[in-house]
Amino acid sequence: LCRSTQTSLSPHHTPGVAEQQTMRVYLRVRPFSREELADNEDQGCVAIESSQTVTLNAPKGSATMKSSERGIGMSIHKFSFSQIFGPETTQSELFEDTVKAQMSDFLDGENALIFSYGVTNAGKTFTIQGRPKEPGILPRVLDATFQHIGGRQYEGMDLKPYLRNDAQYLDPDQVKQERYSKAAIFVSLKEDCDPLRPSLFPSVLISFCLLLVSVNNSTETDSSQFALWVAFFEIYNECVYDLLQPSLCSKSKKRASLRVCDDGAGNAYVKDLRWINIQTLGEASRLLQFGNRNRSAAATKMNQSSSRSHSIFTMKLLKIDDCSTVRRISEFSLCDLAGSERCNKTKTFGERLKEAGNINNSLLILGKCINALRNNQTDSSYIPFRESKLTKLFQAVFCGKGRASMIVNINQCASTYDETLHVMKFSAVAKRVVQVITDKHLESLAPCLVGRDGKPLVRNGSIDSQALESYLSEDELLDEEDEADMSLLPQHEIVSMIENLRSKLLVERRRNLVQEMEIRKEMGDAMLQQIMESEELRTRQIEELKESYQEKLENTFEMYKDAIKEHAYQSAMNNLEDDYVPLDEFVAEQEKVEALKRKVSELESLTSSSRGGACSVQTADQSSQTPPQKATDSAADDRCNRLYREKCAIERMCEDKQQLILSLERRLMELSDTLQKVRDGFLEKSTDLEVLLRKSKSLEDVLRQNLEKDREIVSLKADLTKLSQTSPVQPKTKRGLLANIREAVTSPRRTTSGRTLRKTARTPHAKL
Repeated sequence: LCRSTQTSLSPHHTPGVAEQQTMRVYLRVRPFSREELADNEDQGCVAIESSQTVTLNAPKGSATMKSSERGIGMSIHKFSFSQIFGPETTQSELFEDTVKAQMSDFLDGENALIFSYGVTNAGKTFTIQGRPKEPGILPRVLDATFQHIGGRQYEGMDLKPYLRNDAQYLDPDQVKQERYSKAAIFVSLKEDCDPLRPSLFPSVLISFCLLLVSVNNSTETDSSQFALWVAFFEIYNECVYDLLQPSLCSKSKKRASLRVCDDGAGNAYVKDLRWINIQTLGEASRLLQFGNRNRSAAATKMNQSSSRSHSIFTMKLLKIDDCSTVRRISEFSLCDLAGSERCNKTKTFGERLKEAGNINNSLLILGKCINALRNNQTDSSYIPFRESKLTKLFQAVFCGKGRASMIVNINQCASTYDETLHVMKFSAVAKRVVQVITDKHLESLAPCLVGRDGKPLVRNGSIDSQALESYLSEDELLDEEDEADMSLLPQHEIVSMIENLRSKLLVERRRNLVQEMEIRKEMGDAMLQQIMESEELRTRQIEELKESYQEKLENTFEMYKDAIKEHAYQSAMNNLEDDYVPLDEFVAEQEKVEALKRKVSELESLTSSSRGGACSVQTADQSSQTPPQKATDSAADDRCNRLYREKCAIERMCEDKQQLILSLERRLMELSDTLQKVRDGFLEKSTDLEVLLRKSKSLEDVLRQNLEKDREIVSLKADLTKLSQTSPVQPKTKRGLLANIREAVTSPRRTTSGRTLRKTARTPHAKL
């Protein structure tokens, strides 16, 4: 586990001497996607020459190429890094060559910081978190930490990080609250998340840290225990938000932003940030899923799920000795920076434009701080850490209280070459920053342990027995006004009785506290399990009721539809019984009409031709006409008249049939309108029925809750009656000694009783 350092004080680092080291800056190149290759994005812009040198060639059409053609700047740039990882690099190889050294420092008690930097859609989140089959840096760091802890995990949750570098002692009520908060996160994640969604942590993260674990475990020969606490927050629009806070029920409510405060020693911390104690890798995976669900993300032209905030995942490892004293606290932070971008490339506007402005502003201040750190090596200059919350939080690490490294992510696309060049220039400045790492032997690593009142409980590396004794016994003494009447007993018997009762009271108090903690824990677990089971049962019942009501509504709708159809059919039959004509007969009548029309036209043509022939014959030989020819003409005229009358009758019949068809069509339209009105009325009634069902369900829930509260009140009254009936000794007076002892057991918060026993012990002396 070697680390390349640049030491200017001596060739070998010795304890008690500050170590100088340039900031480690790594480069990772993302491979092309199929869409980028189809869009001709591969124009040879990025050329990896060696493991530490890369060359950037400006493509045609870029702003850099246009400037070089005008004689401003160059089209080819070379950059050097601590190590370069090409597109074929795996997640395991990246961890081995970048994070493993800082992981060893973290397990050894030092602070570490890793942040990913790059343009949008460069692979920063993939590098930090990864995918289920390719876990990133964060899952591997957590797995290595649990491998290092092994079976030396501190089971209690009564020692919690406080401020930036201190620890806080929690009382049983606060420990119970921590457990409830943790369980609430897991329950909400179980309800809201898809159970088939794969975790970012595979079941076994293998062997990339086994050598590291074996080395660290060989150095830990004592019986110390470890507690791991994690926090997950984001910086969005220069506001800090806790990602482990339960989401709000209403989207209109805004999230509560947190303040960045100073602990008095120049160290910045996030006030009221939620820290969660994790025991397994599975709990860490669920917390990360819960935080990612609350993280601010949006779609831009360059990335469908672009991170619009800087997310920081922080781990604190507490080393605890046999006396429950925190010997040291080490911190490991992984920061996934939001992507730097140009608004005209990502097509941002409105709220996205405001987000992009805040992102670029915070990254600009980060660049100013890194540039000032590099210039501060030669001349003293102002470093603007406090101009941004991101740089303010990591000021201590940049100033020597830990090791910081940067993983620069870039893509090879020609369309984003100008942004990539800006990122590379920023990285070149960061690589020349020299960190002066203060040796851990020069500063006290034992944190300050404080109680629930904020006062220190550990002094000079040892537990203050007087403070703990007062912490345990300050609530167990009697009030001055409840003094017992001991004037009838001798002095020595009174003193011995008081001492005996005091010792018994303390023993009973401790036993009752332990029993109360166990009972509360069992009740809490049982209640949580019961709540989860009842919630699942209620969900199933709601689904069953929904399906049954939906089936009933569908059946009712079908019944109404059949009834409406039957009613329409019966009405039509009743109204058109006399004039109803079947379709076949109507078609046959139409065919007959057409045939008669054709015959009439033929007869008319025949009549016109016969009349023309008769006229011509009459003019040619009028004298030669005979009576039989006149008889033939009159017969033809009679036939034509008869055919004309038949034609008129057929046309009147056709007009009657057409009017009948029109009346039937109007009737059908009226029936359709009636059916639509009935359907609309049915839908309205269905909606009213659903509203009434919901109201009845809410009323049933309220009644059920009232019944549960009534049962609980009855049980509490019964318990109180039993306690009052089973009292072993009846007091002689209204406020005797045993009554005071019982009141002290039931009310342990009374703080003015310490003086009462001492006064009670001195009372016989005064009377004698």
